[in-house]
Amino acid sequence: MRLTFPNGEHAAVLVEHGQVGVGSAPGGGTSVAVPGLAPLHAVFASGRRGYWLTVPAGARVVLNARPVQRLAWLRPGDLVCLDTVQIRIESDTPPPAPGMARGPLQASPLRQGLRGLNGNWFGHCRPLSGGPLLLGSGSACDLRFDAPGVLDRHAVLEPIEGGGWLLRRLAGTGLLRVNGHALSEVELSAGDQIELGEQRLLLESPGLPPPARSERAAPPPSSSEPEAEPVPVPRDLGGIYLLIAAAAALAAALTAFFVYAPRG
Repeated sequence: MRLTFPNGEHAAVLVEHGQVGVGSAPGGGTSVAVPGLAPLHAVFASGRRGYWLTVPAGARVVLNARPVQRLAWLRPGDLVCLDTVQIRIESDTPPPAPGMARGPLQASPLRQGLRGLNGNWFGHCRPLSGGPLLLGSGSACDLRFDAPGVLDRHAVLEPIEGGGWLLRRLAGTGLLRVNGHALSEVELSAGDQIELGEQRLLLESPGLPPPARSERAAPPPSSSEPEAEPVPVPRDLGGIYLLIAAAAALAAALTAFFVYAPRG
């Protein structure tokens, strides 16, 4: 998971297995310091079960325009707001270019659809069939969105051979992101999060897990996208401390037995 700051408050941060605290005061669980936040404003974590966000009591955190009270699961493409500081969640590497397999080919699922994650589309799912499908805010579009930043003819979904969809940006100035990465054309897979302007969508394929992405080196960072800096990840030392405490208690008990036990 990669944390990027669209407004430049901090360099991009790579979160590997473990957790990273974001706040205004270094130390005390905060490893990424950003002025203007609570001392520890939020904790981003990555593990075998995925990505998640924990929020201390009283901290103001919004995920995709919805407030978070304690805990929220994250996916690449999410936008997290810590007060006025925006943090975009990106996948470790961009989706592969069209024609580059993400993994073993899979049969086309019986159903595929786009589910809205915000705005008027929130909670609604539109089944995908036929095609090509025009996406935008215009009246001639097959899928219409009224969110800010969505252009009249923003993008097109084109079916590809063997199942699946190719998403292609039409308007030169329109924003298109997949899993947090700005792209002009991408072959979609189940679980991908799409951004058209401020509209967020999730490609769903019930019964089909997201395919494993192919193991390949990440492209070199461009001048406009600096390389993410890894941060130290705190380890869980609770087990070690318990073992030390148990050993100390056992040593004290043995000492008391041999010193104070009655002698025959």
